[in-house]
Amino acid sequence: MKTSQRQISGQIVVEYILLLIIAVGLALILTRALVSRSPDSPGLLISKWYKIINFIGSDPIEE
Repeated sequence: MKTSQRQISGQIVVEYILLLIIAVGLALILTRALVSRSPDSPGLLISKWYKIINFIGSDPIEE
């Protein structure tokens, strides 16, 4: 069986669109998990940055 050039071209477009959807989905998931600014569940980077800022702001006395 011989597949036509048009079918191969269409398959490439479908695969490209699926890969694009997967990449955008992963980017959204990572963005929500790392840099979410929601007060209920802040992202990992935001919560760590907040702890660092509070530690610097508390200015503990060294003995």
